[in-house]
Amino acid sequence: MFQGLVKTRITTMNLLSALLMTLFLAASIGYFLLLKPLQEREKSLAEARRMHVEQQQALIRDNVLTAIDMIDFIVATTRRDVQRTLEDRLLRLCSLAELLQRQGYDPQQRLQVVVSQLQRMDWSQPELWFGLFAADGQPLFEPTAAPPAVDEVKILAGLSDLPPAQVRFWSPEAAPDLLAAVHIHDLSATLVLHIPAAELQRQIQLQVFSYLSRQRFGDNDYGYYFVIGPHNRPLMVATFQPSYRADGGSLQVPAAYNQLLEDFRRLVQRQGAGYHRYRYDNPARGNALEEKIAFVAPYAELDWIVGSGFYLSDLETGFRAIEQQVLRQKRDTLVTGVVLLSLNLLFSLAVALWLNRHIRHLEQQQQARLHELEQYKKLLDLSCLVSKGDLEGRITYANEAFQQVSGYRLEEMLGQPHSLFRHPAMPRAVFKNLWETIQAGRVWRGSSKNRAKDGHDFYTQQVIMPITDRDGHILEYIAARYDITELLQKREQLNLAFSTDTLTALGSRFKLMKDINALTGPACLALIDINNFHGINKLYGTEGGDRALVYLSKVLSRTFAGEQLSLYRLNADIFAILAGHERPLEQELRRFLADFPTEPFHVDAAGHQPVPLALTVGLACADENLLTCADIAWKQAKRNNLVLALYDPASADRDEYHEKMFWIDAVRQALSEGRILAYFQPIVSLADGSVAKFETLMRLQREDGSIVAPGAFLPVLQQTPYYVYLTHAIIEQACSTFKDRPCPFAINFSVDDLLRKETVQLLIDTAQRYGVMERLVLEVVETENIQNYDQALATLAELKARGCRISIDDFGTGYSNFSYLTQLRADIIKIDGSLIQALDKDAGTRELVSSIVRFAHNAGMQVVAEFVDRPELAAIVRQLGCDFAQGYLYSPPVPATQMPDGSSCCQTP
Repeated sequence: MFQGLVKTRITTMNLLSALLMTLFLAASIGYFLLLKPLQEREKSLAEARRMHVEQQQALIRDNVLTAIDMIDFIVATTRRDVQRTLEDRLLRLCSLAELLQRQGYDPQQRLQVVVSQLQRMDWSQPELWFGLFAADGQPLFEPTAAPPAVDEVKILAGLSDLPPAQVRFWSPEAAPDLLAAVHIHDLSATLVLHIPAAELQRQIQLQVFSYLSRQRFGDNDYGYYFVIGPHNRPLMVATFQPSYRADGGSLQVPAAYNQLLEDFRRLVQRQGAGYHRYRYDNPARGNALEEKIAFVAPYAELDWIVGSGFYLSDLETGFRAIEQQVLRQKRDTLVTGVVLLSLNLLFSLAVALWLNRHIRHLEQQQQARLHELEQYKKLLDLSCLVSKGDLEGRITYANEAFQQVSGYRLEEMLGQPHSLFRHPAMPRAVFKNLWETIQAGRVWRGSSKNRAKDGHDFYTQQVIMPITDRDGHILEYIAARYDITELLQKREQLNLAFSTDTLTALGSRFKLMKDINALTGPACLALIDINNFHGINKLYGTEGGDRALVYLSKVLSRTFAGEQLSLYRLNADIFAILAGHERPLEQELRRFLADFPTEPFHVDAAGHQPVPLALTVGLACADENLLTCADIAWKQAKRNNLVLALYDPASADRDEYHEKMFWIDAVRQALSEGRILAYFQPIVSLADGSVAKFETLMRLQREDGSIVAPGAFLPVLQQTPYYVYLTHAIIEQACSTFKDRPCPFAINFSVDDLLRKETVQLLIDTAQRYGVMERLVLEVVETENIQNYDQALATLAELKARGCRISIDDFGTGYSNFSYLTQLRADIIKIDGSLIQALDKDAGTRELVSSIVRFAHNAGMQVVAEFVDRPELAAIVRQLGCDFAQGYLYSPPVPATQMPDGSSCCQTP
């Protein structure tokens, strides 16, 4: 019974509250709809005046921009009319020469008649020059006026090959004059007409000014146009008499007007177009000094400034009409307010009864939601270190897990800034970026090093989000952190694993590059590979191939031991030996190769199936470009079927060596001068044709400004320390380009990049600094030569956990392992361009691509078709189910300055 009494009282209180709210709302409506409008009458009138002025400003702006469009039309029309007039006159003379020939006139007579007719024609061009020339360029007739440039006349000899009755127009290189010529085959002569650029511009100017000076707009036609020419010359003012000069000269204006013209010119140079407010004499009011507003915009082709304006006093008539309209609106508002007040009372009573009836159901729903939120909070507290802070960053809450990790009790944290845990080694720039991000209402993600109460360090990966009200105003901040201290400790162990080949326990390519970079003097490097290793893999499977690699690694480790020497496996069957210059590596290699054929190798585990192994070795001793020189020696050994080849600069393949040295020097200089550039090619949605994302591509800009694609230099630079800096440059440019663009974008990464911890960390730091990690797509080229496969997978998993997506580039050629895709947890497949190019030529390729698409979609991956350069290919890849396409059909790679507006990206692939 007590419970029912409580419920009854709650219901009664709700009803009384609703009635009180109804009375309050009625009073408020009465105030805002009846009393307040009367009090704010003057304010409303002032606002109405302001809006009217803004409308007139928009009017003059729209009319000026329309006038500029009309100037464009008049310029094009005038030039076209001049060309048509000249063409008509020239063709009439050709027809006359042909008629005279049919009537039997000899060439000299025909020439005289044509010249006579030429002189009598009304060309309507005071500055027109014309001449008649023989095929060798010698004048047959020309007036006394100055001819065009001699260099231009010399090209007339080539006009003798023109078809009959065809007029050719062109402009000299030195000036935008207009020349027209026609070859009169009957006379073997060329007739040339020349109109100077100044004459053309004068005619255009007269046409434009004749049109603009007659135009009026606005209330009582107050709006007119004015035109300012180069050097601030007033060329046309529609209110002047005359409005413009027939010779195109400047109008006479008062001295004060010149300063105003200068102000207009500065405004256009600064803003391109805009409004200017000033005081000037109003002739309609006895030259009284009044406030005036003008809008000016440039017409770049003729270096004009076109404008229009109005005096505020011109708007008085409109103001009075607006005032009457405002008064009527206020009167109507009073009537409406009385009606609404009555309806509000009736409606509010009905709503109060309805609310009272349904309030219990709403309370039950609210309790259910609160229960859910409590469970969410409990889950968050169990899995994360959670804290909250006010707008100044002072701690207002910390959960139990956070207290345990930090060592501070809740009472010690409350009211303290979050910098209480900040480690001195953390850069202040990180926290500056954090505050700028969350104060802008965005989510911040990152990691930080912290210091606990007892002084020990701990690391957290955190997400900080502003809590806002319905209007988006920030109320407080909440942070969820994960303790990643143990993960980072294990990462150090992982970094050690990057330097070791997991199959042979030798050093990796990554380790070799680090060791070469650490050299302080000359050294020797040998590259060793197993001949026909691909055949062993094919015949005995990967297990047999792995046994061969392990066998050779053991033999090398046993043979080449001691100080100043290190062993590596670079990729597949390529091994390397790095030795100091004091060690006689050449003699040791020759003894090893002489004894190696006698070493037994059995491909099967039981040791019953011997397989002979043969090696090829390239050796180089140098103090720079060591890997490049060893690679040249190894290729020389392969090419000449040698067991061992020594690198000798005097006898090496000079073309190959010099080409490699050329590109190394070119890239080194380009890096120092900032000429390694990022270009971007759009990837288009096949569903609606919109730009879905961009791929970042590397380009080298030569000193002369020409652009070089990476295929010319990247294979060489991958064997040098400069390759790392190339990758770093592209990461920085790509992330900075898309900082303020909403589009996703892709960066290409090699497997070596994935295994290089400095490069991976730079990618993470740069993407987080620019806030683009969730829009970043990493394109990895598929390959069978992935060493330290587990480390590469771990790196990709870490990047995906941070929001980056993975794309497999050039899929369908080379390795093409479908299990490779699932292990990498790829999001996107990019089908190799060689397959796409063959789609309309080979049915087998078409079926292969269809299978790849089906597999990708079944695995939850999207498909991009590369190298789409024809509409036919676009139609085929769309039919096969590809999601996106990329290629020259849509756009070539372009620099950031030529990219379309990023806001056009409509979806994320």
